[in-house]
Amino acid sequence: MKRKLLYISLIMVVGSVFQGCKKDFLELQPKTGLSDETYYKTETDAFRAVTSIYDALSIQNWAIVPLMSDIWSDDEYKGGSAASDMQEYGNYEYQNSQATDVNTSLNLWTKCYMGIFRANLYLSKQDGITFKTPGLKTRLEAETRFLRAYFYWELERHFGWVPIITKVDLVLDNYKTVSQNTPTEVYKQIAYDLLYAVKNLPAQKLPATEAGRATKYAAEGLLTRIYMFYNDFARNTPLLGVTTEWADSTTTIDRAYAINAAKDIIAQPQYSLLANFHDLFDWNHQNSSEGIFEWQYSELGKSSDWTGLNIDGNFMVVFVGVRGPDGDKTLDAGWSFGTLSWSLVKEFQDEASNDARIAATVYDANKNLKSYTHAYQNTGYFNNKYMPLSAFHATAGEPTHNYAENFIDIRLADVYLMYAELNLTANPDSALVYLNKVRTRSQGASGALTSINLDAIKHERRIELACEGSRKWDLMRWGLPYAKSMIDLTFDPTVIGAKVESIDDFSTKGYLDVTTLGMLPIPATEISKSSVLSQKIPAYIK
Repeated sequence: MKRKLLYISLIMVVGSVFQGCKKDFLELQPKTGLSDETYYKTETDAFRAVTSIYDALSIQNWAIVPLMSDIWSDDEYKGGSAASDMQEYGNYEYQNSQATDVNTSLNLWTKCYMGIFRANLYLSKQDGITFKTPGLKTRLEAETRFLRAYFYWELERHFGWVPIITKVDLVLDNYKTVSQNTPTEVYKQIAYDLLYAVKNLPAQKLPATEAGRATKYAAEGLLTRIYMFYNDFARNTPLLGVTTEWADSTTTIDRAYAINAAKDIIAQPQYSLLANFHDLFDWNHQNSSEGIFEWQYSELGKSSDWTGLNIDGNFMVVFVGVRGPDGDKTLDAGWSFGTLSWSLVKEFQDEASNDARIAATVYDANKNLKSYTHAYQNTGYFNNKYMPLSAFHATAGEPTHNYAENFIDIRLADVYLMYAELNLTANPDSALVYLNKVRTRSQGASGALTSINLDAIKHERRIELACEGSRKWDLMRWGLPYAKSMIDLTFDPTVIGAKVESIDDFSTKGYLDVTTLGMLPIPATEISKSSVLSQKIPAYIK
């Protein structure tokens, strides 16, 4: 049993041990014949074990959270070849997710608890490892707890009531009686791990060989993001039962704490906005001065596993590409998921025509191609930030699995906008300064605003961070009624003023059911295995 569990934890999903870095951090190869008795002895063992936790974070086992989040929102439609293509994404888009959905609910749940298991396993073994490098044990524990916090954050914002597991139990039947924790308890666990990570992760700039590893500033960025969701959404959604400030047992993470965390990131000289917005998503500029935490991807694993568990490249890339493109030799063919909504494109069009974000974000297939497949929910607009490029077509393995484009999870412009929003009432002058830093990077001095309000921040976050998976969570924390109003307008020809190729493709789009709380049902398979798990969200209680 021990050998089997260790094999699952360290090898099953480890193509090149961690998904994607071209440096030493990712080029470890999985080993066979490992067991609890022979492993977790050396610093190398410890490093490999923690690397496997990063692997679980970045894995895209068909539950591709950034893509799913944008499809749920008013920024993108499901798309694909037909309504039946990845139908569960359509369920998510139409607020009709089912507990039996595998590619959304079950795969996301599985991914998160796989990562939590790996983190718990490492923490249970670290005291038996011989550490010779000063401070390494503390750093690896901090990285592990940062990642465990991230997994619990994914579970919390998607499912709400989830079991907190912090110990390894090799008697698998014991997991059947692990009860769900309340959202308040899950947030407390997240705070417990993140505060440790903030205190103990490296504060200095990391060398290129360590690209992708968490730093103090990645933890502060994640903490700020979660605080805003906690304060704006969780505390304003009575069913969640969250009524107090976010805290662990010793520290309260309030607005002042979040502002200082964002301010600490902003003060670091290693972070700066790239002069050219387009360079952010240029595959030759990865791990740039603007990136604070990037999921690393690579073609080195030569992946060919359609289960999704051993895909080492950025699988989302082929999803969002144009289906059957003809006329642009820079593109590989994609699957046409996540077609951009007309309301998002209109929001860009309402900006100055010189805004660099328009071309960098919106790929206009009708303008740039001789022809392409006009598939389901086609608008002609595609996600240019993560478009599959022929120059990076893998020559080994399944090409669609091996695109070496990182996913930029936390970047400086996002921190600027969070800082602006947090300061909107108490320090509007400072808020305006950081909003304008983002605007003028893309529009020049003429783009600077002279005053600021929440609507300006909402607009700026939408066009700056479009197609990066943040829109859903912004809509939710600005309130479910607001989210409903925006999503319900996603398809309205009188508002959009666009030509619709097939109106039937959009007839069931949107119309947010607020009784879902924007969340997913707990997978039916998990409930059937357990004697205590149950659905807590009204829309999913049958």
